[in-house]
Amino acid sequence: MEIRLGTRRSDLARWQASHVADLIRSVEPAAEVRVVFVSSAGDKDRRSGFQQIGGIGAFTKESEDSLLRNEIDLVVHSLKDLPTKLQPGLVLAAVPKREDPRDVLCGVALDQLRPGLRVGTGSIRRKAQLLALCNGLDIRPIRGNVSPRLRKAKNREGIDATVLAAAGLSRLGLLHEASQILDAHIFPYAVGQGALAAEAREEDTALIALLQKIEDRQSRTEVDAERALMRSLDAGCSLPVGVSATWRAGTLTLQGQVTHPDGQTKIADESTGLADQADAIGRSLGHRLLEQGAEEILKAASRIVEEQKPT
Repeated sequence: MEIRLGTRRSDLARWQASHVADLIRSVEPAAEVRVVFVSSAGDKDRRSGFQQIGGIGAFTKESEDSLLRNEIDLVVHSLKDLPTKLQPGLVLAAVPKREDPRDVLCGVALDQLRPGLRVGTGSIRRKAQLLALCNGLDIRPIRGNVSPRLRKAKNREGIDATVLAAAGLSRLGLLHEASQILDAHIFPYAVGQGALAAEAREEDTALIALLQKIEDRQSRTEVDAERALMRSLDAGCSLPVGVSATWRAGTLTLQGQVTHPDGQTKIADESTGLADQADAIGRSLGHRLLEQGAEEILKAASRIVEEQKPT
């Protein structure tokens, strides 16, 4: 079986594609996996903010379009970038074993945060949660690949610190650059963070059956619950929703937090269920958060997101 595997060109995306290709070969040695590079809107414009380049789907739409045009057979994404509602005809075929989903602080430790400190992040979730921990931080928008962000924080080039995903640093052999891994109960991570998504055409049943062999069921249950939460909130990956998933005796507890962009208000709750109840766990948590006023916070965040879009 020949498999055309689509991915972006960044160092992290290349690593992820190579990792999934190796997983496929480990379960199907006869598979011929060929990597095909696809440029996203986010790759073509590295200067504009996330919302200015299209927001949700900025790193996935072009590769999904290539899938639908039959130019490639499979796409590997960072799952946190994948919209919760896929394009018709496409499926999330497999989720391999998840890496550490937590965020890390680079440049300073958590107890060194102080008003006026310049922290670089382009994530509205990270910005909101940082301000909730230390009001008065100078949050600076920053985009780009992992290494340039680390360099800017290390050399104090416009910022004193930055927040990145532990998984990305680990995959690139750079986790030693982190000043502190952030406790998910204090600083909940993004939905799907640390997980990879193998996306394929719904009609390609033979490929989907093969990809199921590289899936990690626990990781899939976690991300399915997290994505169900986002759908119940009608929230995209650009809104300030953080999560934390924990397992005990075969049951999953999903904690969720919605934080106002100014950091002054946050709503948190949790939902627990069995491994086969991922969708119900996420939906239940979403309803609880909405009952406590999460909708108003998300509306405020959405207004900010809309204001950042080009006119």
